[in-house]
Amino acid sequence: MTQPIPIFFSINDAYAPFLSVAITSIVAHATPENQYELNVLYDDLSPENQERLGSLATANVAIHFVPMTDRLSALQGEHMKLRGDTFTLTIYFRLFIAAMFPQYDQAIYLDADVVTTTDIANLFHYELGTNLVGAVADTFAADNPQSIQYVEQHLQLPIADYFNSGVMLMNLRQMRAERFNETFSHLLTAYHVEFIAPDQDYLNLLCRNRVLQLDQAWNVMPTTQARVQDPKILHYSLFGKPWHYSDAQNGSYFWELAPKSPYYDEIKAIQKAYTDQQREQDHTTEQGLLGQLEKFSQLSSDDVQQIRTELE
Repeated sequence: MTQPIPIFFSINDAYAPFLSVAITSIVAHATPENQYELNVLYDDLSPENQERLGSLATANVAIHFVPMTDRLSALQGEHMKLRGDTFTLTIYFRLFIAAMFPQYDQAIYLDADVVTTTDIANLFHYELGTNLVGAVADTFAADNPQSIQYVEQHLQLPIADYFNSGVMLMNLRQMRAERFNETFSHLLTAYHVEFIAPDQDYLNLLCRNRVLQLDQAWNVMPTTQARVQDPKILHYSLFGKPWHYSDAQNGSYFWELAPKSPYYDEIKAIQKAYTDQQREQDHTTEQGLLGQLEKFSQLSSDDVQQIRTELE
């Protein structure tokens, strides 16, 4: 029997409508000879949303829901928050996949705000060797001088090596062999480093020099750089979501699939209800983020250097 292709998401109720479009895209391009196992890691996902998302399962695409609240309760604390005191325990779920799912040697992690234009199995079959992940360079980071400075000065990483963690091929067997989740848990509690994107920044430090650089087509994010001509995964990261902006970059891919989602009417209503004031707030938030990146790049990087030394 063919081994299933494991795919992971982590969400809460707010992202259920958009995850439905991501799942719809996977189902649309799934091939009959493959088996797919979609594992939805969640904190606060209603039974109704689980039922609606679960209705997208097919004969060869299984959908499982995995509650995470009790599993990671030991990690709750002030250092589990992002800027603005927003509680974000869900962002760390992906770092524990290797330990929680010993039945899988390799898996795909996807953010909920993606759509795929190809069989996701084509990503799964990349050979990672001893690399911990396969991933794509983060275009938002490379697009802005403030984020370039943050990555190169604060994280002490070359900007070309800094990857986006919203699409990853994960070497779970290698992670378990190297006690990846124990190392992360130790770093998280031992050092309270100021990071803008804690999950992504920790992943970049933990996987430094152990990343298979994937073609940009596997994680096409909004960017000022040249457009990818044959995208395989569209990732609506940060701002410019197609369910907020009618002119969102690459939004046509999302709207081609959205009508097949059981949430289609709600997604259209979300877009219609999104106000000019909210769009202005997005712009303000983006500018604030760039300002924080610039500020953080000027902070002492002693803790980051200690982490790097400990990981060597």
